Amino acid sequence: MPIISTKEGININSEHVVQFTTLRNGQTKFLLSTGGEQVCGAYSDVAELFIPVIPANPGFVAVFADRWEDGVFTYKHRSVIAWRLCPSGNYPIFEGPGDNDDYAVIIDPAGGIYDSDHNVFSSLDDWKKEFETEQNEIAARVVKAA
Repeated sequence: MPIISTKEGININSEHVVQFTTLRNGQTKFLLSTGGEQVCGAYSDVAELFIPVIPANPGFVAVFADRWEDGVFTYKHRSVIAWRLCPSGNYPIFEGPGDNDDYAVIIDPAGGIYDSDHNVFSSLDDWKKEFETEQNEIAARVVKAA
């Protein structure tokens, strides 16, 4: 049950919101299950508070890939702790600070490796080889074009 914090200092329990709409002046009008309504400015995108989030089964891990200036690839693993169930698909939520949630592949609990485009890989090493080859080709094209 997310709490909606407003710029007016009002906290609205999202469980009591029956309907909401954004007004032309940028404020949000909330119709509440108590029969009342509230017009105020929310700090965040209200629609995101109503996207269902479910816990992830243990064992889902996201792999993030970076390429350093010297060409060395580094990989970081972060646990998937929940899934956002959006109309366009299910999106992972990770443990820890989330300044960059652009993961490369997900490892499922059974060891399957897949990316956000639904490409499946036989192992993490096979994915790394393909990823590094593709990144090296891109870097070569950039150098050649310059």
